[in-house]
Amino acid sequence: MGLAVLLLAALALPCVSWAETEENSTALAQDQTAQDIQSDSDGSDSDGVRGRGDTPDIEEPEPTAAESDYESNYNYLLSRLAAMDQAIHKLNVGHYTLDVKVSQLLDRLLRLEGKVADVEDSIHDVSNFCKDNRKEIGRLEGCVKGRKVGQKCFLVYRVYDTYVGASQKCQERGGRMAMPRDRREQEALAEYVKLALPGSNWPVWLGINDLRSEGLYLFDDGTRVTYFQWRKHFLSSQPDGGKRENCVAMSSDDGDWWDNYCDRRMYYLCEFEA
Repeated sequence: MGLAVLLLAALALPCVSWAETEENSTALAQDQTAQDIQSDSDGSDSDGVRGRGDTPDIEEPEPTAAESDYESNYNYLLSRLAAMDQAIHKLNVGHYTLDVKVSQLLDRLLRLEGKVADVEDSIHDVSNFCKDNRKEIGRLEGCVKGRKVGQKCFLVYRVYDTYVGASQKCQERGGRMAMPRDRREQEALAEYVKLALPGSNWPVWLGINDLRSEGLYLFDDGTRVTYFQWRKHFLSSQPDGGKRENCVAMSSDDGDWWDNYCDRRMYYLCEFEA
């Protein structure tokens, strides 16, 4: 009987301990829940940064870095615009100065063009005067140094030149290439050339050619030749050059005419008005 009572008491003791433990655990859980609710109502975080009765933190102002960057960019743009305005002003001043200088240069060029035109006119007048003097000198030289035949003076030039070159030289001297129009002039020229070029046969250009049409011989002034003094010989009768030889030269030894290549270079004979 006593042993049975002891066994019952031993079995009941763990049950009571377990019930008390469970009751204590339930009470602790309720206290913790109440503390969490109080903490949430006081504004504390779950980590317990600020507990009940702590002094609330002062909120710091948000950083103003964006506004500072904007203000810096704005000031930079203003400075750049000011620099550009100064540069544009300098360009305007330089452009105005350049425009003034260009205007002055144009005025000087206009005055210079006027002076150049005056100089050109003077040079032209001097050139014409020199040409006139050269022609007059050539005419006087032809009559003084050459042979006068009627109203003409003839002068032989011992300078080699083509037919065209000789014709040009005679005109520059105020005359033409010699154009014997009749027997009297031809005989006088033959005698003069033989004396002027002694020793051997020296052909000299006359102002006669058939360049315009084969066989149609014209003087250098364009008039038609009516008197001829061609060389007549059984071995070499003239003219014999056909279309190849179109310019006429006089032989210095006998005064006969020969047709020759016009680009051949030989002495020439000019005539001037007496």
